[in-house]
Amino acid sequence: MNYDDHEQIFASAPVRYALDDHDSDEENEACAQLEEIAVKTKLIIDSKHIESSNWTLILGLNGPGNVFINSLEGVTTTSIGIVERLFKNENSETNANISRITNQPVLLISFTKEIQAEEAASYTKAIFNAFKGNVEKVIVLDSFTATGYTSETRNEEMEPPLLRILQTSSAPVIEGLPLFEIPNMTKALAASILNYCEIYSIPCYDFLTLQESLYGKLLVNEETLEAYGQGFQHLGFEFKFNEQAMKKILNDVHAGLVDNNHHRLYL
Repeated sequence: MNYDDHEQIFASAPVRYALDDHDSDEENEACAQLEEIAVKTKLIIDSKHIESSNWTLILGLNGPGNVFINSLEGVTTTSIGIVERLFKNENSETNANISRITNQPVLLISFTKEIQAEEAASYTKAIFNAFKGNVEKVIVLDSFTATGYTSETRNEEMEPPLLRILQTSSAPVIEGLPLFEIPNMTKALAASILNYCEIYSIPCYDFLTLQESLYGKLLVNEETLEAYGQGFQHLGFEFKFNEQAMKKILNDVHAGLVDNNHHRLYL
């Protein structure tokens, strides 16, 4: 039997051709939906300032990251923009607020809602395109839970404050902080941002704090946020959060929780 089709333009049928019609229809429908979603970054700042600075972006994902950014103490900020989502020509929906730390090229991007995985790339492109390649460093404030986390150390007791780091290859290694271990994976917006930064050689750190849960409810407390401080200190930032501000945000915005499914009870 002669296997010499490797010299042909297509030695064998691409894998996607092996999919049945049902799978192809689902793919087409998903693509059509994404085309109808518009994500825009609106900045109230002179474009000259954007082009003349090398920005550090700190993105607080919905959850502990969002709470940390909005409860910072001793940091003066100015609101400079938003990230909004527009779908099927409906009214826009603001899903992130952008503020600048006074007299520093540091931007705080606080997400008010969880971004779905299928829309994560759109948000990532909208944010980075706004700064036209003038991004020096990216820090993502993320989280993980002990449930389902795979560790090389067996029977390891995981208690907050506890931080894990995942970074791009262009980011200098932070000595003394453990990595987010293989085969654990980030997801949705955090994964999209890391992937973008890896492709464009932007130093990026994903700070993952251990988030506890009680009866299926994800909780945020002082220890959850304290873990972020460990990572920031290694990068030369002295950020502290205000405990009272943290509690107010949790009560006003999250009803003490940061889980959209907090009404469920898992037995």
